[in-house]
Amino acid sequence: MARALAYTLAISGLVFCVSLATSSRRRQPGTLSLPPIYGAWYLPSPIRGVIALAKLCMDEDSFLLALRRDYGQVVHIPWPLNQVLVLDGRLIRKVYRAPSSALSFAPIQHGIQTLAFGTPRRITQSAGLARMYDAHAKGLTNLRLDAPIERFTHVVQAKVAQLEEQIESSPAQAVEIPIVKWVVDTVFEAATSGLYGEEFCERALEAGLRGEFGRFDRCFPLLAAEMMPVALYAFVPRVADGMKGREAMLSVLARWVEDGLPGLDEGVIRDMAHIGSAEGYTSKEVATILSGNFWALHANASYIASALLLYTVQSEILDQVREEIDGLPQQSGDTANPVVTLKALASMPVVTSCVQETVRTNTSSFSMRVAEEDFVLSESASGEGGVLIHAGMRVVCATRVAHLTDGLWGDYPESWIGDRFAAKQQGDALSAKMARKMHGFGGGISTCEGRHLAMAELKSILTVVLAALDITPLRHVADPRIAVKSSDASNLWKGLQPSRDFTRPGLGAFQFGASDVMARVTKREVS
Repeated sequence: MARALAYTLAISGLVFCVSLATSSRRRQPGTLSLPPIYGAWYLPSPIRGVIALAKLCMDEDSFLLALRRDYGQVVHIPWPLNQVLVLDGRLIRKVYRAPSSALSFAPIQHGIQTLAFGTPRRITQSAGLARMYDAHAKGLTNLRLDAPIERFTHVVQAKVAQLEEQIESSPAQAVEIPIVKWVVDTVFEAATSGLYGEEFCERALEAGLRGEFGRFDRCFPLLAAEMMPVALYAFVPRVADGMKGREAMLSVLARWVEDGLPGLDEGVIRDMAHIGSAEGYTSKEVATILSGNFWALHANASYIASALLLYTVQSEILDQVREEIDGLPQQSGDTANPVVTLKALASMPVVTSCVQETVRTNTSSFSMRVAEEDFVLSESASGEGGVLIHAGMRVVCATRVAHLTDGLWGDYPESWIGDRFAAKQQGDALSAKMARKMHGFGGGISTCEGRHLAMAELKSILTVVLAALDITPLRHVADPRIAVKSSDASNLWKGLQPSRDFTRPGLGAFQFGASDVMARVTKREVS
């Protein structure tokens, strides 16, 4: 009895201490405090950080939502992440508005350029690279995307035509395909042709860069996290294999640069390569910088495109989407081949809304900054009652939390509602507000500069495919490496979608590993 009483008192005392420690994490109104630290108070900080990293990679949404519930708007994740996570939409926008002198993106950008893409440090700190970055920003504005989107659309139309030939030669006048794989492969070829030109695209396909890119991309999360010294790359099998993929990409890019970028007469890639060459960078060094563009081009848009297509064909607004597509000018009266231009794509509000909603529901962007000076994160203009972030800390905007908890998205923020962003549905003011608070492309000084290109590509492939084909999802094809969560919650999507790969938290679009959906594809019947 005495021993049982002693155990009870010990456990009660432990619970009291934990409760006291937890309550001390909460900042009091009107005071300036440090961010609460994740994890149990009795665990060393490294252990807390490792636990956080493990939970983040097992189920990102559950982990982030638990942080928001248990710690409030801001929480410090200790080593190995050593980051301050911002979990509230209003504070995320405050971070985005902060000047680079206070919260800088440059150290993050330079670190990834070196560790992930292999650019020498002397170049990442040079004025020449800054000029290449400026050319990148200017070259991806809507004013310079007509030619890339024309090339992109041409490839998608050719892929659809090949699929139509298979359908016509089939006795059932239909084919079954793994739809995600088909979309990802199509976008890879179309986007490469669009930004790098048709000749480089041919070289990439001949060299098997689709597979080499996949090898590199699988190790990218480890590299981008900046937790692994370069000297250890060769000793981690996944990274060592990824480095072989990177070297294959760099080899093809470097030879193309050395040959004078044949097949590409204009555009952002040519501008950047010319600046690098003028700075005296070798072809291999220029290729390391262009490989960053190549990764950004393919790591996200193709997976958003496959999700977008599956959402749309299973939605109640499919007829509205097709009505907009059918309203475009037709090529020689052929309703299956609309004329796709940037101006035409901008004229489809429901299609645009579907894309925006897919980006909102299928992305998790960790927009990072480094605090160059002590910074107060507060909802008030005076900084009263704010959180003090010390100089040198990393500040991470967990945009996924804002997309799941902001009251702007209504009762079921996890649900895909295709016309959520449409002015006709919400009104001009509310739809504009939603567009401003959708942070799938990041924000502030680290806003994705390729967002205009990505939006146009997504609208283009949806338009071309749905103009010509009817797609009926049939069954889920699961990747055995990925755990499939099941839920009966009424706010979850009821259609067929591939299973999300949780090993890429905060890197943009949700990827699916080898998970896929088999779909029946027929030529569209137009009444």
